[in-house]
Amino acid sequence: MSDQAEIDRVNHTGLGPTLPDARWSFKIDLGLSPDDVWIRVIDVIQSIVAYNYDSWPNDDYWKTTLPKWLSSSMITEEEARVAMARTPRGQWDELPWEFGSWLEAIRERDWKWWGYERSGNEVLVVLEVTGVPPRISAFKQILLASGAQILSEESTVL
Repeated sequence: MSDQAEIDRVNHTGLGPTLPDARWSFKIDLGLSPDDVWIRVIDVIQSIVAYNYDSWPNDDYWKTTLPKWLSSSMITEEEARVAMARTPRGQWDELPWEFGSWLEAIRERDWKWWGYERSGNEVLVVLEVTGVPPRISAFKQILLASGAQILSEESTVL
């Protein structure tokens, strides 16, 4: 079952009276089309938080549900195999996301949407960290693929 409180937080502006102790915060710039970029981010987050680990749909569902701007920012399984064969193991974390691996990271995300505050082109996004290690790089992929630029990030996770 999905977390209704998280779903509600995605649909509302603000961070609430208190922040979670374990959190990851991002200051992002939405660029020249701020409303379009922010709608992209929120639409994907709404799709993700509608499911929890146990109710997570199969990959085919996500291939048809997620927008092309996001899925096309990642490589295929075959492209990943070729890239890994050509790249020293110590640099694999610098390779683009493979779609299936990204889906697994989002399913096992260990973070929840907490809230946001927007001022013009800039947004402060706060995620509650619910497990260690959180799959923050999978969240960053959403931001970057949407057209946002990450200006800074901060973690209170030990």
